[in-house]
Amino acid sequence: MLDLKSKGYNILTSRNNVGDENPSYYPIKVPDVREYLLRLDCRAMIAAFQEPAILVIEDVLNISDDGTIEGQVFIEDDYQQRLEQRLQLYNQYYQFIANPEVYDFSFDPQGVLIRNHAVHTGDHAMYLEYLQLHYPDHVSSGMQDLEDLTRSLICLDTAQACDWFLTHRVAVIESDIWFCDEDAILKVLDVQQADYVWHISDDTEELIYSQITPQDILPLRDLFWIDPRIGKKM
Repeated sequence: MLDLKSKGYNILTSRNNVGDENPSYYPIKVPDVREYLLRLDCRAMIAAFQEPAILVIEDVLNISDDGTIEGQVFIEDDYQQRLEQRLQLYNQYYQFIANPEVYDFSFDPQGVLIRNHAVHTGDHAMYLEYLQLHYPDHVSSGMQDLEDLTRSLICLDTAQACDWFLTHRVAVIESDIWFCDEDAILKVLDVQQADYVWHISDDTEELIYSQITPQDILPLRDLFWIDPRIGKKM
């Protein structure tokens, strides 16, 4: 904890919920810890869903003799910086800042990026704020879907993913963000292999929601974040 604090981290967020055994934590840096916690506590919608496990590093140091906690802490790249870079890149392609009226809840590149960020960091409040601002009618369903995805998401290496796709007879998957991005979440689509015969170049013009076969994506990645919930092809 002292090492994390010395590097500027002040919050441990998690994809797990309060009460889960052996949770996994991810350190983040927030400008104001009190304001960050208040934003979580004051959101009525948050209370309607399972409470994420969040720790204040300073509090852990104050109550723990050796500065340790139960669970695992994973230090990864600066997710906030990565999100900002992706927002700039995707905006160049989709122009959603200049033309927000072109997009809706069903196809919103900015929303998809923020949702992906929320899943990987545990910062669900950011996605909640985005929904409240842009899609107030979808707050409840959007947050419920985020919670369901967070609980269902699995991470596999190439060999494991290959076995998983074969075992579940997966013919087509849909990537939430660009399928080559290491954080892309791959959703299984409810289609049969015989119905769709294509190559990777046939359906990858979009940076979001591009569809691809398992055999095409397996050589491109080392890790695979898979949403095992079955979705219908749009």
